[in-house]
Amino acid sequence: MREYDHTGIEKKWQKKWAEDGLYHTGEDSKKEKCYVLDMFPYPSGEGLHVGHPKGYIATDVYSRFKRMSGCNTLHPMGWDAFGLPAEQYALKNRVHPRVAVEKNVARFREQLSNIGFNYDWDREINTTDPDYYKWTQWIFLKLHEKGLAYESYEPINWCPSCLTGLANEDLEDGACERCGSEIEKKPIRQWVLKITDYADRMLDDLELLPEWSESVKELQRNWIGRSRGARITFSISGGESVDVFTTRPDTLFGATYVVLAPEHALVAKLLEDKGSGIKNQEEILRYVEVSGKKSELDRLDATKEKTGVKLEGIVATNPANGEEVPVFIADYVLAGYGTGAIMAVPSHDERDFEFAKKFRLPIREVVIPNIIDHRNPPVNGKESKERQNVHAIVYYPKEEKYLALKWKKFDWITFPMGGVEEGESVEDAARREVAEETGFTNLKLVKVLPNRARAEYFAAHKDENRIAYTSAVVFELMSEDRVPIDETEQEQHEIIWLNESMLNYENMTHAEIGEWQRQLAGVEMYSGHGVLVDSGDFSGMNSEEAKEAITKKVGGEMTVTYRLQDWVFSRQRYWGEPIPIIHCETCGAVPVPEEDLPVLLPDVEHYEPTGTGESPLANIEGWVNTTCPSCGGAGTRETNTMPQWAGSSWYYLRFMDPHNDHALVEKGVEKYWGQVDVYVGGVEHATRHLIYARFWHKFLYDIGVVSTKEPFKRLYTVGLIQAEDGRKMSKRWGNVINPDDIVERVGADTLRVYEMFMGPFGNSIAWSTDNTIGSRRFIERIWKLKEKIGTGSVPETVFHKTIQKVGSDIATFNFNTAISQMMICANCAEEEGLTEDQYKTLLVLFAPFAPHVTEELWHQLGEKDSIHLESWPQYDQEKLVSDIASVVVQINGKTRGVAEVATGALEADVLNQVRADKAFARWLGEGELKKVVYVKDKLINLVI
Repeated sequence: MREYDHTGIEKKWQKKWAEDGLYHTGEDSKKEKCYVLDMFPYPSGEGLHVGHPKGYIATDVYSRFKRMSGCNTLHPMGWDAFGLPAEQYALKNRVHPRVAVEKNVARFREQLSNIGFNYDWDREINTTDPDYYKWTQWIFLKLHEKGLAYESYEPINWCPSCLTGLANEDLEDGACERCGSEIEKKPIRQWVLKITDYADRMLDDLELLPEWSESVKELQRNWIGRSRGARITFSISGGESVDVFTTRPDTLFGATYVVLAPEHALVAKLLEDKGSGIKNQEEILRYVEVSGKKSELDRLDATKEKTGVKLEGIVATNPANGEEVPVFIADYVLAGYGTGAIMAVPSHDERDFEFAKKFRLPIREVVIPNIIDHRNPPVNGKESKERQNVHAIVYYPKEEKYLALKWKKFDWITFPMGGVEEGESVEDAARREVAEETGFTNLKLVKVLPNRARAEYFAAHKDENRIAYTSAVVFELMSEDRVPIDETEQEQHEIIWLNESMLNYENMTHAEIGEWQRQLAGVEMYSGHGVLVDSGDFSGMNSEEAKEAITKKVGGEMTVTYRLQDWVFSRQRYWGEPIPIIHCETCGAVPVPEEDLPVLLPDVEHYEPTGTGESPLANIEGWVNTTCPSCGGAGTRETNTMPQWAGSSWYYLRFMDPHNDHALVEKGVEKYWGQVDVYVGGVEHATRHLIYARFWHKFLYDIGVVSTKEPFKRLYTVGLIQAEDGRKMSKRWGNVINPDDIVERVGADTLRVYEMFMGPFGNSIAWSTDNTIGSRRFIERIWKLKEKIGTGSVPETVFHKTIQKVGSDIATFNFNTAISQMMICANCAEEEGLTEDQYKTLLVLFAPFAPHVTEELWHQLGEKDSIHLESWPQYDQEKLVSDIASVVVQINGKTRGVAEVATGALEADVLNQVRADKAFARWLGEGELKKVVYVKDKLINLVI
């Protein structure tokens, strides 16, 4: 048998597949569709490194599997080529951006082709193609038509190095994500999209995405940042007033000062008003200037010391109690959130608490916790059930100390507590809780404090409402004798003793018990809910109920605010889509007629940024000066361009219908392909691209262009491949690995198999060129298995388990365990032999991972058609249930779980399966394997 020549085989089949149009996507509406998509790349001048293809290989494996499973599969590729990176590269290398992009795209396409992807290149798109950005401009016109695109002159994030405006999403740790420069706030004329109009829908419709990870959805929830609260007016000395936004109007009686954002309009107004009474203008102006140079993230950094300046001579009046309180400016308050002003309640807000301690301001507590925790609120229509809780106070008079529990998970100190079970008295329940949680049983009852704490909560696990009444039961401990307690209790908490003379159980109220526990736990500030105190007529009211009551009393209104801000859509650059607007002195901003699209980006010699806040396009008079489409008079074109995110916000739709000259996408075609079934990309896009794309998609749904409410059905985030030194691959560090070198050295199939086998798909893992040899050897073993045909057969259990597991693992993106199972099957084949049918089936299973070598072997067996046109193998369910052994997995001698393996499995196979299983990853870590002890079918112990 001839040797495995990866170079010759891979070039041969790549050429053959291209000539045959093997990966052409049809429009057979009778077949089940499957749309598989990568977040398309920006084609940089550096080309790909080995970290880039990981997601592309995964979608290639998956799309091949779905095609072989009978689906009409769409798996396209294109280029996100507009934007600041391309322009910076062009400036650095003294070439036109268009020339640079064309060169970079050709390089990327070559590198991707060398890895053997099954892209339908007939559907290739490029965001810089006028036939493409015509429709990006069309979407902008529709947004403008619906009032969702508007001009603004408010301060924006300005990068002094890139000389352009940036959206909040373009910042990284408060600096420009491209160059790292600290941003400045600069007022510039700009176009803005009203993404906030869709904030509620983008939040609520996350429930329509059950196949997105909860972590990504939580990132989106936090970025959108919906807060429900109240807008309340404080009067300011000198006849002014200010509206504050607060999520805790129930704490209004505890407000001891007011804080304005340094940029707040009232600050400027008070400074300009000579009669305002401000006594420290210069100090205030200096602070405003310094704050303006800080990024939003820097200002919100909870680890940094709070700063601020008091407006000397200015006071605000608390509308709840008429008390005059000082007014400060502080950079931890942002002008763009809420109203840009807050009422500060230091006893119940951590930031306010830190500020108040630094400036020696009053800290007034107005909410104390209930003895029991508040759970989810009651659900309307559910019958309420009363529940009795107990709170056990155990005093040990011999040593004058009190019994308490320190909970390990929450680092919280409490008394023993719990619920009264049916048929129990309050005293009996308290005794039981003490015994279960501490083991102490020799208790003498002192007194039972009456039911004073009441709370409603929803018991989700039983789907019922409950009202809990809590009694405090006081005991004296007569001896230190203990009974054994449950192991789970020991793991959850430890017993501690407290010497607290302040505790007088004879006269304690429930409020005092709760407050005492809070102090024991070391909490100086309480941000939770509970019962109001020192709040006038509202004292004793539940804090949740008090929110609306207090707001109404002071004439405020309940409202909703968002962290998400409208999308700054202008860039003061050359290399971007022209915004299709013409400015006319008579008519104002006039949309370019649809029939005149696209507005072409002019070819220019000089495209350097002006630094004045205007785009380089402003200097091209022949392009700028035009006619107003409305009145026919003189007009000037909009010279700002769109951000890079514009073209990537809808590109997935164009892949469905890339050559349509009359519509963004034909309705029937869009309805057939519908949502992207599987979408793969980096988690860093959760709060940028995925936010923008969902916004545009919902808008297109509203105007009837698309038929689905969400663009991406299933989302997988790809774990980064780090350099061998554990850092991010970068030319700066000199640690970049070029995939071309790996393909030349060990082959594209080896690269593909290695990247899918190196660990769970979503995990970040360091690259190791040496470890690629293992994947190469496995391919060589598959190559040589042809010699074993006819010498025996793989046991049916192992064979059908392999078919079942490889298919199910590919479907769930568990590629490493799919390869591990094929290794187990190959090991059996090497020992037992295999039939020709078994060998062919193994090749089909392996084909999505290693398309070139499997195609070659397939044809060596006499097959005429491509292996990639074969149907996916089916397994026999009955042959999966026998001959399975449960092997106990120990790591460093401790049992960590059980692995289900084929009876008689070899040590190497079990070891590979354990290594690939996510259930054992936390104990294996990156430690070195020193020793393996294997008892066949029973136990495997890994010494790390």
